[in-house]
Amino acid sequence: MASIPLVSGGSQPVFAIDTLNGPQLAANVTYAPAGTPTNFAGPAYDFFGVDLGADPSAQAGVNGALQTILQTIQQTCTVAIYQVAATGNATNLSLAIYPLGAYDATTLQATIRSLGSNVAGTGYSVAAANVTNVGFRLATTATSAS
Repeated sequence: MASIPLVSGGSQPVFAIDTLNGPQLAANVTYAPAGTPTNFAGPAYDFFGVDLGADPSAQAGVNGALQTILQTIQQTCTVAIYQVAATGNATNLSLAIYPLGAYDATTLQATIRSLGSNVAGTGYSVAAANVTNVGFRLATTATSAS
């Protein structure tokens, strides 16, 4: 009986267009982009977890601190995705930004902290905000060390 050898269909992506520039070869036993997110719908993102301090959810309205924070970040890059958690726990703001390298954790932290202790006159303080490059994670796992 004739057969056609299987050359694709494993767990490797057929294309990783934003990170690998082409198909993964069937002979590649090791998953080359392990740990590298692939976005078929657009550009590659940098992912950050931000601990703003106090619960930021009340600052989500028009002219709130979150609007000012996002607008300030977008002077350098584009915020593609963000999520605010209604908690004062670490990582209460998650960000996906592009282009890659527009910020690293240190420069993003300095940018957010520069807004000070009274962001846009709201009384909300980000003077001690902490930023970590968490990679691609679901928001509920962003504070996990794994």
